[in-house]
Amino acid sequence: MMPLEARFLEHLQTLVPDAAHAHYLLAVSGGKDSTALAHLFQHHALSFEIAHCNFHLRGEDSDRDEQFVQELAAQLGCPLHVKSFNTLAAQKNSGKSVEMVAREQRYEWFSTLCPEADYVVTAHHADDNAETLLLNLTRGTGLKGMTGIPDRNGRLLRPLLPFTSEEILQYLSENHIPFRTDQTNFSPQYQRNKIRHEVLPVLRELNPEIIHTLCNNISVFKQQYNFYLSEIQRYLSEITFTKDEVLYISCKKLKSLEPARLLLYEALKPYHFTPSQTEDLWQSLEGISGKTFFSSTHIALKDREFIMIKKLGEAEILPTLCQNLEELKSLGFDVELHSMEQKPQFPATADTIYIDADKMRFPVQVRAWEEGDTFQPFGMTGKQKVSDLFNNLKINILQKRNIPILLIGDEIAWVVGVRADHRFRITSSTNRYYKITYHGTF
Repeated sequence: MMPLEARFLEHLQTLVPDAAHAHYLLAVSGGKDSTALAHLFQHHALSFEIAHCNFHLRGEDSDRDEQFVQELAAQLGCPLHVKSFNTLAAQKNSGKSVEMVAREQRYEWFSTLCPEADYVVTAHHADDNAETLLLNLTRGTGLKGMTGIPDRNGRLLRPLLPFTSEEILQYLSENHIPFRTDQTNFSPQYQRNKIRHEVLPVLRELNPEIIHTLCNNISVFKQQYNFYLSEIQRYLSEITFTKDEVLYISCKKLKSLEPARLLLYEALKPYHFTPSQTEDLWQSLEGISGKTFFSSTHIALKDREFIMIKKLGEAEILPTLCQNLEELKSLGFDVELHSMEQKPQFPATADTIYIDADKMRFPVQVRAWEEGDTFQPFGMTGKQKVSDLFNNLKINILQKRNIPILLIGDEIAWVVGVRADHRFRITSSTNRYYKITYHGTF
């Protein structure tokens, strides 16, 4: 077998075809893996800099790690970047684990550091990959979690993934390379350590090559997952479309397909809906329209024909009380006062109405439609629910939520852009009228 140095360069070149001419930023903690990574880059005379994070989680040991990395960078003759984090303070009340907060801090810093670097490199190896697979299986992350750690993700590289912890230790020993040992790697309070020190030893009794076996499985799972994704996208392209930044999922087409629940899950997952929300939404397909579901970032609404998904906070209409014409104009309404000598142009367009000036009084309110709203549509003698008007005109739920309602007093004067109220119309006794045009969008 080729020495590790040669196999390392060979693998790096599969990730970066022009590896010899790229510039790298190496994340180095001082532990065995990242120290080996730095020496391998130096061995092949690659252009690199080192970045070290001091999370101050282990008191003086953290400071000794930093000192070790400083000495390592000086020995290798490469630039060094060091940043201190108050990780425990950041973790407090965050609802996240210390490991997660440290990871977020690390990668956020890397994204802004050394912009001239072509790649950021971490020292994850085969054992990390196997542990990640087992952790994901226990957490229930689905097929995606079985694909392990990617060896390349944009500018982020992990060129040590093909190599086991044992191989890396052997390389360090043969080359008499010192490194730091993080004692928290042995603490049972961390889930990964339980996998590493309690689960994997048992699995090794069943299969001494368990790391290689799990990593080979990961390779197969990646291929299967990529095929799965391509098929999912093929199905989704048949039942979805996007219009005005809203995703529409056809309820009829969805229910006609065999993997309907699975398709709905995959369609909603990018928008941060949970599996339980997906199941609730699936159950609602046979119910009445109007059910609403919220993720941390999006809203999903089940209409008669479609499930509609849009980003939260877009085009939401907040209830606004306008004390005068200027305040009404600031909401996108153009208001002109005319005498009856200036004959109005009938019929009015969808975005323009005419109101008897004697019936116009402030304050007026602009808000979104609310369940139970009624008005007297222009030309009708009786009242109608606004929701019935929307249904008759096949206006979907998302559109309903974004159509302004203009109220004078407690009465709806205009379902903006849809229908004016008959009670505020110009009559034979009208002396003056307001021409109101809406220039907003919905």
